[in-house]
Amino acid sequence: MATLTNPFDILPVNLFNILSSQAGELQSHYMAILLRIYEMAEFNRFGLTREMVIAEIVDYLTSDGTEGIDALADAVKQVPDEDQVTLSDTQEYASWILRRLVGAGWLEREQQADYTEFIILPDYAFTLLEAFRNIQEQKPREYTGQLYTAHQLITNESDDFSPALALTQAYENVRQVVRGLNELNQNIRRYTDRVTRECPVSELLRLQYDDYAHALGPAYHALKTSDHISRYRRGIVTRLQEWQLDSDWIDHTAAELATQGRLSPAQATSEINHYLRFIVNQLESLDPLLGEIDRRHAQYLRTSLRQIRYQLVGADGDFKDRLTQTVPLRYRRAIPQLSLAH
Repeated sequence: MATLTNPFDILPVNLFNILSSQAGELQSHYMAILLRIYEMAEFNRFGLTREMVIAEIVDYLTSDGTEGIDALADAVKQVPDEDQVTLSDTQEYASWILRRLVGAGWLEREQQADYTEFIILPDYAFTLLEAFRNIQEQKPREYTGQLYTAHQLITNESDDFSPALALTQAYENVRQVVRGLNELNQNIRRYTDRVTRECPVSELLRLQYDDYAHALGPAYHALKTSDHISRYRRGIVTRLQEWQLDSDWIDHTAAELATQGRLSPAQATSEINHYLRFIVNQLESLDPLLGEIDRRHAQYLRTSLRQIRYQLVGADGDFKDRLTQTVPLRYRRAIPQLSLAH
């Protein structure tokens, strides 16, 4: 496989300075504003003028009224002395923030022939801000359709079939599924650790029926039922194993990939063999991973239920009174088994 460049050889040296602890309270303001600008730029065909970006920053600053400006003014006082400025109104604050974001490398300026100034997000900023937005939104990872798409790509028999394109896209689909499942497997442990701490019943129920159910997501259940891996795995693996033994196919596909990806024939052949091995190995080893996720899932539910039962049933006083006093109404129907345990 090709040698990968270290990301810090590409990213600006000061990129993360404004997001470090030294930025103080400005850290959260910078991130909120960057995410707003990213949302504006994501599908904008004509570019963002400086005036558009300033207006968006002003809108953010005034969204909380004067309290937002006052909080920002206090935060600005925390920046190093060399960056201290005297700011008198919202427009000046917005311009100052824009200069800081440009100086750090999150944004770039581009001036047109008519002197119109546009604000550009570099490619690395798009990538990083998409990751930050995913963290912000905390959407459960989607698995539904990923394996189906990989199966359709690999088993395609049409005349315009492109083996290099099919293999690279199937590789990305399988990679996303496996990565998501490994991420889920690690995160279940975090939830189990949280319920073993001293938490009130209402917090334990919120974790289980809001946070945890959202993290697990219906897509994982679909992967175990309607979109089960066994529906697609054998067809994908069988076809790939046939390709692995077909030297003419590998040479033809490597030549196509070399043209598409500007690789040497040797590099393209190495990539093709890597994709084939990766997909086969990952699909063949998914069952133990799914089994481990199920085991951790059951462990979390047992631990959570044990903590809830201990606090409600083992406490002094009437169970129903305790339930009414400590558990929000929307969670009470979720634990009818506790009343039987009492």
